[in-house]
This record gives sequence, structure tokens and C-alpha cells, in this order.
Amino acid sequence: MKICTVVDDQDKIEVFSRGKFLILFDDRNREIMTREENPALRSPMKRPAVARECVRLGAQRVIAAHGSLCYPSYSILKRNNVEMLVGRPGQGIFEEFSPVTRGEVLYSSMQAIMERIRGH
Repeated sequence: MKICTVVDDQDKIEVFSRGKFLILFDDRNREIMTREENPALRSPMKRPAVARECVRLGAQRVIAAHGSLCYPSYSILKRNNVEMLVGRPGQGIFEEFSPVTRGEVLYSSMQAIMERIRGH
């Protein structure tokens, strides 16, 4: 299965708007297929930029760090039938993750609004 997420230098998951790299990997053979600069770092709509890139790369599942799945990102992934899981920032990419809840989407949306107000 092709899985997309945003990671730091040590391949630990990071919030979509802050991680250094976007990666696409195959969970069966644990091989990273794509590693590119996180598109959120150069976009005003940070979290949705990640969701769009994951869809473009053909991801079947997205692992999002807590605070990453704002409503626009969630909608993009849902509309494209991409399965979504959530974990804590700093978690390894091959660990266990939880299903996304409405509370997660609400929390992430509030985080995104606060980031835009602060100008990050």
C-alpha cells in the first residue's frame, strides 16, 4: 500500500505545515519511493498543499501528525478515497496509528487558523 506523510530529518512524522519532507512509501517492503521538499513550506494553504500532493502521488493512505488534518485537507483526501490515520508528532512511520475523528479535524482546523493569524 502506498502511504504518504510528512516527516522531519529522522523520518519521524511531523505536522503537515512544519515537516521538512513529504514521503511516499510502500508499507509492505518498507521502502521509501519518493522523498521531496514538503510543499507546505512554500504554500499559503499549507495543510491542503500536502493533501493535494499525496493525492497526486497516488497515495492510498495518509498518516497525519496530530494537528495536520484541517477540514480542507480532510475533504481533499476523503473526496479522493484516501484512508487517513493520525499519530503524534515524533512517531516513527512504521508504528501503530489511530483512525481520524471529527475532534481531530476540528482541532487541526483551529491550529491552522492560529498559524495563519500568527503568520507562520
